[in-house]
Amino acid sequence: MQVPGFLACALVLGIIILGAGCSSDVGNGVPATPSPGNTPLPVTVPATLPATIPATVTEPATTTASVPSIAPVQVLPRERQVDLALTKDRPTSEIHLLYQGGPGEIFTTRIMMRVYTTDTDYTEYIMSNGAKPIPGDEIVAPGTRGGDRCEVFVISAGTRYRVMDERVYGGMYY
Repeated sequence: MQVPGFLACALVLGIIILGAGCSSDVGNGVPATPSPGNTPLPVTVPATLPATIPATVTEPATTTASVPSIAPVQVLPRERQVDLALTKDRPTSEIHLLYQGGPGEIFTTRIMMRVYTTDTDYTEYIMSNGAKPIPGDEIVAPGTRGGDRCEVFVISAGTRYRVMDERVYGGMYY
């Protein structure tokens, strides 16, 4: 009986099926074309940084009180997709956004992350001090012990895409 060969074939087939579903230009029946109203917003960056954030990687932008955006998460076109990993460190409650490159690396000019401390107050962080990010760049932001809401924006070929809106957990229990 060829059980190891069968398992290997089943694993490869499963990976191909999962990969085929993740590479679509259409999300929820809506094409991933940017709307004409999506333009990059100017961000003011203070000259000093909090001690918990590495100065070479990120800079916090402004903290404001406004209504959180309720726009849907947008899917980047296939040729502009990039890999981002959003995690939360359990003991320190720090939020990490790691840029891993991807096919859209040449189009990506800026990556921003908003961390909501309450329902309306947020702090915005810009990867690579506003310069073009390279694979391995990371945003490290302070978080709370509970769930923190994070929005991630990618500016690709001059268009701003909201690519993530998640609640991250990890600092609650030891």
